[in-house]
Amino acid sequence: MFDLEANLWLSQSSAIKFEHKLSIPGLCPGYKEIHCTASGDVCLLVTGMALINAALSVSATVSSVMLDLSKTYFIIAGIAGVNPQRGTIGSVALSKFAIQTDIQMEYDAREIPQDWPSGYHPIRAATLDGYPGNVYGCEVFELNDRLRTRLFHIAQHIKLRDSERAAAHRAMYSFDTAKQAPSVIIGDTTASNTFFHGRLLADAAARVTKLYTDGQAEYCMTAQEDTATLSALLRGAMEKRVDFSRIVLMRSGSNFDRPHADDLLPTVPFVLDHGGLEPALQNVYLVGHEIVTHILDDWSLTFEEGLQPENYVGDLLGSLGGSPSYGPHKVIGENV
Repeated sequence: MFDLEANLWLSQSSAIKFEHKLSIPGLCPGYKEIHCTASGDVCLLVTGMALINAALSVSATVSSVMLDLSKTYFIIAGIAGVNPQRGTIGSVALSKFAIQTDIQMEYDAREIPQDWPSGYHPIRAATLDGYPGNVYGCEVFELNDRLRTRLFHIAQHIKLRDSERAAAHRAMYSFDTAKQAPSVIIGDTTASNTFFHGRLLADAAARVTKLYTDGQAEYCMTAQEDTATLSALLRGAMEKRVDFSRIVLMRSGSNFDRPHADDLLPTVPFVLDHGGLEPALQNVYLVGHEIVTHILDDWSLTFEEGLQPENYVGDLLGSLGGSPSYGPHKVIGENV
């Protein structure tokens, strides 16, 4: 999260009043305080942009002796690029999977064989579509789908914001999903420090999303910090400081991840805002506020105890226990 994503939460018009500031050592320069309500029931952490900043800020928060986060719900919220085959600008996607797409070999696309779909290649994989021979553990995170489903049903009725510029821009796309008005949707999120744009790179992100999850995840949003945030939270869960089943990941599409026509070449400066930025910022706040309110209102009946996940929850390696139905162990088992 960065300042544009935080502004509506911290504005005078916000229904949630963050009246207190908490200084914790190790937060990102420029965002050195956590904002909290008077009761301490709700707090806002601005992680800073890029994977490293997010990981360090969340790690500092999770490890702080000033906070008891054992029953805390974490809402990871921000804007993103959106796949026009899965959503549209202004829509808010709730994710079950977060996938790190840039842990790969990369070859200059101008210097690859003609039959390669992109310059990306899984590390130490025998084929272009083979599972990587090296895994780091942070390539995939799976979240509590029971929690996501409940919150989706709560939020899907929200009337989201739009703009005339955004409506005109989405009308140029051929995909029916891209042409629709903003809504709350289900879709998974990728993370990368590279802000990629274009159909070929988006297709590459979709392929690695399918590869890493054995076809279970659907590439919908392209963001930056989410796997870093989840890595830090997973380490905290391993130390019993947080509950990894209490995480909500949502992203709002501020721009499409590709132009509406393949023959449109980029220009400098490269502008991604075609009227979707402001609605995306407003909508991720509206959905986030609805989710926070619902959790607080139903705390004693439901959320204090928590919603026990019915799916696997954790990272690619099963670090929290259990075993995902994808990953290197599955590939090795198939090859025996």
